[in-house]
Amino acid sequence: MLFELPAFEHIDAKDVKEAVTCLKAYDGKASVIAGATDLLALMKDRIEGPKLKVPAALVNIKNIFGIGRITREKEAGLRMGAAVTLSRIAASGEITPKFGILSQAARMVGTTQIRNMGTLGGNLCQRPRCVYFRHPHFVCFKKGGTRCYAAAGEHRFYHSILKKGKCVMAHPSDMAPALVALKAGAVIAGVEGERTVPLRDFFLGPDDIGETILKSDEFILAVEVPDQPAGTRQIFLKQRVRQAADFALASVATVARITDGICKDISIVLGGVAPLPYVAKTAGEVIEGHALTKRLISDVAEAALEGARPLPMNQYKVDLTRAMVKRALTSMIESNT
Repeated sequence: MLFELPAFEHIDAKDVKEAVTCLKAYDGKASVIAGATDLLALMKDRIEGPKLKVPAALVNIKNIFGIGRITREKEAGLRMGAAVTLSRIAASGEITPKFGILSQAARMVGTTQIRNMGTLGGNLCQRPRCVYFRHPHFVCFKKGGTRCYAAAGEHRFYHSILKKGKCVMAHPSDMAPALVALKAGAVIAGVEGERTVPLRDFFLGPDDIGETILKSDEFILAVEVPDQPAGTRQIFLKQRVRQAADFALASVATVARITDGICKDISIVLGGVAPLPYVAKTAGEVIEGHALTKRLISDVAEAALEGARPLPMNQYKVDLTRAMVKRALTSMIESNT
């Protein structure tokens, strides 16, 4: 590990147009920078390969108007700029009352220092935590190589048990499962203008080099979350090796509207166990329109892990995640909000 930044050009973009123009001009050799808690570490360690290059330029997007703001309108819902820090999300009075799961998830990220610097956009777009991807001497699939070293190597902590493919990494974001459960959308800026995509469609599968649909001349401008109806209950749970600062072994984000004891419009999204936020669709169908009971909760937990194919060293994640789904749903019964 080198721990020294290579030479690069730094560009302060004053608006969206300038940012995307710069990204386009560098033709895949530039990256956006905001908090940079992940990006600079990758650059210092010279993490690169045939299809992953150390950026020649960094385009600072923090000066773009509104990109660091949190706004909320009753009908439109919540809008968070991509450069909003995780610490602001954890403490914001605009978020906690109606979107408490976002504050819960943000508080679970890293340390206080990381949350003070790390941004929403960066958390969604961070790269795998796999030890082989993070090591400069292994040219793995995610760098443009031909093999995944983790499949037959070290895969105890940050790797998948669901939807594995050419790569077996698990997506490291804590904010992503919570936002997908809330049916959020990502506002993407590019040379052709802005477009909004459902966040559940923002992440790519295990057979793609990157983890998101972003092109080299695009970046996340904001995340929009629809307003939540009365009776909506939310919970985010995360299990990690160390309680102080670590990535998820498994996480569960659950959002449901409960009326007269009946569960409606439920979303159960798993993190840390798949290459993208995993929507447990079958589990939601099992519970939809029914009252939460202990027996039903057990059935839902089983359904959430349907199709799991753990690797030899991470089989424990199946039981761990199943137990977390049970805890999340049981907490909803006891919750008044």
